[in-house]
Amino acid sequence: MDFHIVFHSIHNFCVLDMSNFYLDIIKDRLYCEKPDGVLRRAAQTTMYKILDALTRMLAPILAFTAEEIWSFMPHAKNDDAESVLFNEMYKSVESNVNDEFISMWNTIYAVRSDVSKALEEKRSENVIGKSLEAKVELYCSDELKGTLAPIKGELAELFICSQVELKDGKGEFSGEVEGLSITVQNAEGEKCERCWMYSETVGNTDNHETLCKRCANVLDK
Repeated sequence: MDFHIVFHSIHNFCVLDMSNFYLDIIKDRLYCEKPDGVLRRAAQTTMYKILDALTRMLAPILAFTAEEIWSFMPHAKNDDAESVLFNEMYKSVESNVNDEFISMWNTIYAVRSDVSKALEEKRSENVIGKSLEAKVELYCSDELKGTLAPIKGELAELFICSQVELKDGKGEFSGEVEGLSITVQNAEGEKCERCWMYSETVGNTDNHETLCKRCANVLDK
């Protein structure tokens, strides 16, 4: 494979898929979930596997940088910890990904892009400041609602806002996704001083008057 194709593929993955998408989304669970919580540990495992694979792929291109990364990483028992160059590239990664899964996430990615534009519009109008100050209402076609409804509880994390509702009808903003319009309002409730999300559960837990229920539960365990 041509060197430039490899370089640009890795660069685009790091910038677009990781920095602009995955790492941006998982910051909340890394910072706010309990240290041994399933969500946090799953994110850490994923990041480790990605780092391990990336370091091996970078070794022929950025040898000294890859060696430095490798020297600080934990390693599996079958790895040669002395040098990344003494280890093989991954030929494939086992996963349960299929065409339906990829299609779902392509849709989610496109919806997130439209939501980001709607949030930016309200930010420019001084309706909101940070995206966590927002409640996002998604007015969806039946087909799109069928895609988003199973992950409704995760949409606020995906959009980096405080609340998300799926609705029928017509919203204020329309973007690129067919069957979708969006209304952005101020989030309901008070700001949690730990996670910075707005919630109507802030102050409802004894001994944690400034925290939401999620954060209070994390600190009490």
